[in-house]
Amino acid sequence: MSTHRGVDASTLPPTPAEIRGLIRSWRRGRVTAPWGEILYQAYLALLTVLIFGSGLVSAVVNAGQAVAVCASETCVGTRTAGPVLVVLIWLALGAAVLRLLGPLMSSPATSAMVLSTPVDRGRWLWRQYWAMVLLAAATAAVPAALAAVTAGWALTTVGALALAAAALGSMTYAGGAVAQSRTRSAWRMIGPIAALAALAALAGVAAGITSGFAPPASAWWWLAPAALTPLAGSVAALGHRRLGRLRRRELTRGHGLANGLSGALAGLDTALAYDVVLQHTSRQRAVVRSRRPWGPRGPLALVTADLIRLRRAPVRVLVLAAAVVPAYALAEAGAGALMVPVMVVLGFWAAVPLGAGLRVLSRSGGLVRLLGARSWQLRAGALVVPMALLLAYGLGSLWALPHPLLAPAVGLGALAALTRWLAAPPPDYASAMVSTPMGAMPVTLFTNAVRGFDIAGLVSIPALFAPNAAGATISLALSAITLCVLVGRR
Repeated sequence: MSTHRGVDASTLPPTPAEIRGLIRSWRRGRVTAPWGEILYQAYLALLTVLIFGSGLVSAVVNAGQAVAVCASETCVGTRTAGPVLVVLIWLALGAAVLRLLGPLMSSPATSAMVLSTPVDRGRWLWRQYWAMVLLAAATAAVPAALAAVTAGWALTTVGALALAAAALGSMTYAGGAVAQSRTRSAWRMIGPIAALAALAALAGVAAGITSGFAPPASAWWWLAPAALTPLAGSVAALGHRRLGRLRRRELTRGHGLANGLSGALAGLDTALAYDVVLQHTSRQRAVVRSRRPWGPRGPLALVTADLIRLRRAPVRVLVLAAAVVPAYALAEAGAGALMVPVMVVLGFWAAVPLGAGLRVLSRSGGLVRLLGARSWQLRAGALVVPMALLLAYGLGSLWALPHPLLAPAVGLGALAALTRWLAAPPPDYASAMVSTPMGAMPVTLFTNAVRGFDIAGLVSIPALFAPNAAGATISLALSAITLCVLVGRR
C-alpha cells in the first residue's frame, strides 16, 4: 500500500502517540500488583497528605501568632519583606537544581529505543514539559502563600504574591528548558540573576531600608501577576517550540545524576550526594588546564592545590562572602544570640566546595599512603585554606554579633562542622543493625543525616546561653577540641 505521493506507509516513522500506545499495552499486559494493593497505597498516600497537611497548617498558625508578638518598626518591616525573600531564594535554588538535572530528562532506555529513532522529539516531550511547568508554578506558589500568611499579609495580597510566584516559577523552568536546547542561551543567567536579587533584598533588609514597612493590603499588588503572567506564557511557548532541538546527551545526563542522588540519599549520605553532584559538574566542565604546583612541599603542598582550585573557581569565595549578608539582616530583625547557630550552619554549607581536598583524602586511603605523610598532617594541610576563609567569614559578621569574640567562634565552629561532614567515614554495614520498616539498617546510617549539624549545635550551645566572652571562649574551646579529634583520628 502506498500513499498518494508514492511513499510506502509502512516505512513512515511511528508517531509518539503510537509509541505511547505500544508502551501502555505492554505495561498493562504485565501488571502484577492487585487492586487491593493499589487501593492500600492510595489510602496511605491520602492519609500521609492529611497528617502532614494538618501539621503544616498548625505550624503556620503558630508561627503567625509568634511573629505577631513582634511590634517594633524594624521587626514589622523585616516580617513584611520575608515572603518576597522566600520567593527569590526559592527561585534561585530551583534554578540551580534545574540546571543540574536538565530540566528535561529521559531514561537511557527511552533515549536508546525512542529518541534514537526519527520520532518527533517535540511531540514526545511536550507532555513532560507542560506537566513540569505546572508543577514548577505550584511549588513556587505554595511556599510564597505560606510565607505571606505567616507574615500577616492580607488574603488579597497573599493571592497576588502566590500568582506572581507561580508565574516566576513557570518562567524559571521554561527558561531552563530554552537554555538546555542552546548552550550559550541568555536564559542560563536566570539562576544567578535570582540569586543576586535575593542577595540585594537581604542587603536591603540589613541596611534597614524595610524598617517601618507594613504588610501590604492594596489591590495594586495584583498588577504584578497581571504583568508577569503574559511574560511567563511567552517564555513557556518559546520553550515548547525548542523541544525538538534538544539533544539526546542533554536529556540523559540529568537522569543519570538523579539516579546517583537517589542512591546516595537512600543511605542518608549527604556527603556522597555531594560527590555525585561534583562528579557531574566536573564532567560537564570536561577539561581544565593543568598547572605546576609552586610553594612548599610536603603536607603544605595541599595548600597550593587548594589555591589553584580557588583560582579556577573564584565564585566559591564569593558565595562564602555573600553568606555574611544574612548576619546583618538577622541583626536588623533582632535575632540576638540565635544568629550564632544560623551563621555557623550557613558558613558550614557555603564552605563545602572549599573542602574538596579533605574530602578526597578522607575517601581515598590509597592516595593518603601514596603521598608519604601521616594522615593527620595531610588533613591539617587540607584545612589551612578553608580555615583562613571561614575565620574571615566570621570576622565579616563581627558588627552583627552580640560580642566580638563570637566572630572567631562562628568561623571556627563552621570549620569544625565542615570537617565533621567531610572527614566522616562511610556507614559501617558490619556494625549492629536496627529493624526498620525498610528492613535492617546499621546504626551509623542514621547519624549520616545529622552529620555536621551535630557539631554546629554543640559549638553553638554555649553562645546561646551566654552570648558574651565566657560563652564565646567555651565555644572556641569546643571547636578546637573537635578539630583535634577529627584531624588526629586514623
